Amino acid sequence: MKTGMIRRIAVAIDCSPCSLASLNAAAEMAGMLRAELIGIFVEDINLLRMAELPFAEEIRLYTATKEKIGTEQLERLLRLQAREARQLLQRAAEQFTIPHSFRVSRGIVPEEVIAAAIEADLLVLGRSGRSPSCRKGLGSTAKTALAKGKKTVMLMRPGFSVTTPLLVLYDGTEGSRAALETARDITRPGGTLHLLFTAETPEEKTRCEREAVSMLSGTGIRPEFHHLPLSNGKRLAQFIRMIDSGILILSDRMGLSDETLRNLIDEIDYPVLLVRQP
Repeated sequence: MKTGMIRRIAVAIDCSPCSLASLNAAAEMAGMLRAELIGIFVEDINLLRMAELPFAEEIRLYTATKEKIGTEQLERLLRLQAREARQLLQRAAEQFTIPHSFRVSRGIVPEEVIAAAIEADLLVLGRSGRSPSCRKGLGSTAKTALAKGKKTVMLMRPGFSVTTPLLVLYDGTEGSRAALETARDITRPGGTLHLLFTAETPEEKTRCEREAVSMLSGTGIRPEFHHLPLSNGKRLAQFIRMIDSGILILSDRMGLSDETLRNLIDEIDYPVLLVRQP
């Protein structure tokens, strides 16, 4: 899809470090594209079911004491978290002067997030879930969005921004051109944009370079070219880490197999923007 069609950006907020990074990135991108920002908070039905069990207990972090978890207590905690998520969304939207809305639903988190984002053009999630360290590896919601979602999806983590130099995986396919269009629209004039060409031959590489230069003509963006013939996901991940840029932008309609695509996204510890076309 073309970024000119991104008018609504949905972001899942659970107040974890990764979701806060997602909110900041989503708001920043909405400001660039003048898009509406939609905040999503899901009350996890599995937590509520666990609270109904007679042996459900909470272990306090600093005292190691146990305390019975009740449904009423958990309901109150979820309401407080939803209120905090709404306030965070409002502050982010006000910072970038963008329209916004907030939705609360209850159910299985990955399914509810995808369902709530059905009207959005872009879904922004944390790479990991409610983890203090946001350690390497994809969370269940991110995995579900990649496997079952139909929307363009961005998986964020702390320490990155949409204003840092982006990296586009480019092989000359229609999908990679859509990925480059996305990167072009969110890179400020004068900014640097990395392009990693996966062409197998020098002739294909030259053609891809010419296409990229033509697409970036007149934007003021400074391209930096890299080349690695298409191989497996692990080798691509190693090369991407060597480039050490920001968000990786790629498409699900490239010359990559589904397995290579999944392995690459899972292997790198960088944010990923996966562009999907209808």
